[in-house]
Amino acid sequence: MQTIPRRLKLLEKKLASLPADSGSMLVSELDGFLTGILVCPDLIMPSEWLPLVWGSDEDADPIFENAHQAEQLVGLVMEQYNAIAHDLQSGRFAPVFEVDTRHDEVLWELWIDGFESAMQLRPESWGALLQSDEDTRTALAGLILLTRINEGDSGLPEAEIEELTEKAPDLIGAWVEILNAWRVSQDLSPQLATPAPSFGKVGRNDPCPCGSGKKYKKCHGLS
Repeated sequence: MQTIPRRLKLLEKKLASLPADSGSMLVSELDGFLTGILVCPDLIMPSEWLPLVWGSDEDADPIFENAHQAEQLVGLVMEQYNAIAHDLQSGRFAPVFEVDTRHDEVLWELWIDGFESAMQLRPESWGALLQSDEDTRTALAGLILLTRINEGDSGLPEAEIEELTEKAPDLIGAWVEILNAWRVSQDLSPQLATPAPSFGKVGRNDPCPCGSGKKYKKCHGLS
């Protein structure tokens, strides 16, 4: 992976500590996911998207050892969310990619996986961009094309796929900034400084702050 801040290294370590079968995201995938959440035309609350970060569902067993572990990890995820939002706002956005050090190859595929997961949360809302300016439509089409290349169903000639694969790391950042500029121009709700869910006083029948979708007594209330 490219040189990353200490907080991201800690986030990477904490995500890796979750059960191997939990389906939790890797840092690059999470970065793409959070970016997609932030530039989405609709505001998506953490309670909806946080469970996807660790792959939990309503019927799954709690994946955290205790409330402290959950609160720490949720806090790190929200810190990255706010860092991306700040970078987008200040024009300094830079996606976090994995790097194959053997060939010095940037692996953008995990990032685009995460971005696509975010798009799937509000597929209908992205249609609004089809009525936008040409640059925004081109940026959205480009990101969608990369998801199709990643899935192997782009329908493009191999030469074009290789060319886009090589250019993807540079194109992704530019395209994301264009989408964000459109979102800002529409006076949509700013998505910055979202606090991490609190694990303080929670009623036993209240939703668990970790975002699992379960009642607290059936999730972290068990610890």
